[in-house]
Amino acid sequence: MAALFCALLLAYFLIVFRGKMAGGPELAKLLWALYFALGLSAMVVAATDVLESVYPPNYPSALYLFVCVVMGISGFLSFRARDISHVLVAIRGQRFIENFLIVTQLYSMIFFLPFAIMSLSGDANTNRWEIADKMDLLGSYGLLNTVAGAASHLFTASLVLACIRMAQPVGGGRSVSRASMLTLASLSYVVYILAYVGRDGVVFWLMSALAVFILFRPYIPHRQRQQIVITMLGLAAFMLLPFVIITVARFTDWDHGTAWSVLEYFGRQISTFSDYSSIERPVTLGLMNFSMFIVAGCSVVGLPCESWVDLKGIVFDLYLAQGKEPWLFGTYISDFVGDFGFLGAFVLLSLFALLCHYVCRRGGGHKPLTLSRLLLILFLYLVPYWGVFYFRFSIANGFIIVNLALVFLVWLLQRVGSTPPRNRRRALLFAVNDGGESRAARPHTQNPRMNAFRSRPMSPAA
Repeated sequence: MAALFCALLLAYFLIVFRGKMAGGPELAKLLWALYFALGLSAMVVAATDVLESVYPPNYPSALYLFVCVVMGISGFLSFRARDISHVLVAIRGQRFIENFLIVTQLYSMIFFLPFAIMSLSGDANTNRWEIADKMDLLGSYGLLNTVAGAASHLFTASLVLACIRMAQPVGGGRSVSRASMLTLASLSYVVYILAYVGRDGVVFWLMSALAVFILFRPYIPHRQRQQIVITMLGLAAFMLLPFVIITVARFTDWDHGTAWSVLEYFGRQISTFSDYSSIERPVTLGLMNFSMFIVAGCSVVGLPCESWVDLKGIVFDLYLAQGKEPWLFGTYISDFVGDFGFLGAFVLLSLFALLCHYVCRRGGGHKPLTLSRLLLILFLYLVPYWGVFYFRFSIANGFIIVNLALVFLVWLLQRVGSTPPRNRRRALLFAVNDGGESRAARPHTQNPRMNAFRSRPMSPAA
């Protein structure tokens, strides 16, 4: 089954990416490579007979998984990294946004660091089983905890702004010190997850940093690229220490050792999805992955609505009664199927792919890429990118809210900042009512800095 998945992905690569390796859709290629690595890992795990499926292989489920993965990849085919050059011009409020991220995320690190140290003290696995107590403890801090958690969710934006500072020309905004501060602030997400005895923060930070670096790499001078690579390797080595501590504590009693357990952890999603497809899965209508929004919607219309916390025990019992553990990863596609069924998930993922294509496509041509649009694209990208494990945003729907709020704030600043001061009030009203692109993103802008930058050749050397 894993071999079928890999073969289909390889055929997709040869058909779609052939001849597009240079200057092509970088995000789509990275997404393809990630899921192909997933398939290869699943093949290795399947070949050893260490991981036994509860049910016989469900080949139609592998085909369904492939189709949905391909839709997620195809949504980003129209994005080109060469459009990044348009976001290298400083916008009004850029320093304000940077200062806001630095201050709030450094506060987040300071707030969560004692809890992270506490989680790594003693037996990390025992601390992990006491996660409910840790959540109650952190929750007792009320707004202080909420603000710290929300700030850490914006770490991808900090990485983007750090790369922009490194890619801007000397005298035109480049600042190694600000880039360093933004990178340091982005580590708040790692500390935040470690506070809950989790390794996901390390994995998702490294994945995000890789994607952002790939996009900006052609526009960063060679010397700075070397410095970034060395810094990232140093940070990766440092972050792997708590990752190893938690991993060893969690899998030390497994028969096949810790290293093999990590490979199995990554490669079992296809087998898990096959098993889930062979049982009767209760459709939770969004409560599992979008609980905050569903409950809020029920409250608005005045309908009774159970929360996922109340429903979780019943759903898990139905899985266990059929011999399948419900907490195993099956990619974000499996999570959506659990919420909406196969047909509902297919429709949702189709609409999501169309949205991604629309947002990416409008980044080029006569409507150049803006910073707000880039942040939105990367936010959408994290759904399938991090979703190689599961739908990460289901754990904290707040991640969706704070990131979209930041996108809106940046968009508003760009709209207001693209017009002369006397016209800003009018531009603000136009921004709210029109929903179109900013004047700074139009071909004949009144912004002389934009015209000067756009007159340069569209190449990494620009």
